[in-house]
Amino acid sequence: MNILSEKLQTKFGSKIPWVLGQRVRIPRVKFPEAREGGLNLPTPGRSLILILTYAFLFYLVLGGIYMGIRDPITIGGDAQGNAMFLYPSTHEAFIIESIVAGFLIYIAGLGFLLLYNTTKHSFNYSYAIKIYILGIFLVLVAFVMLQYMIGVKTGNIKT
Repeated sequence: MNILSEKLQTKFGSKIPWVLGQRVRIPRVKFPEAREGGLNLPTPGRSLILILTYAFLFYLVLGGIYMGIRDPITIGGDAQGNAMFLYPSTHEAFIIESIVAGFLIYIAGLGFLLLYNTTKHSFNYSYAIKIYILGIFLVLVAFVMLQYMIGVKTGNIKT
């Protein structure tokens, strides 16, 4: 009576009977398969409350309360009549710069989501590295652009 599985018995049974004997089974180990999959980002469900919550957070990040209280102008101009997209003070802001800053913050958030997503693809190293590089790129671009906006507003960077 052989207790080994059929494949293992035929493959190894005659070669090593003195080690295993007739009553020892060789377990078959299934290793995880590395596969190239789609991008699985955490996405909100179809719940209306969750969608409204994200919309409200987007409104807050864009400076909705500030725009409601202060009533800023959309875009300004200098003495020569050239358009100004950034208000020259850190205490005030144009609507357009609030919208751009809000989108840059959301781009950085998407980059952090991609960085989180690399931990889910640890067995597929090349795919995880691609997502990691894209996430780092998005975070750095958003950070540099926001720092540039602050530098222009404070007068440290001349345009």
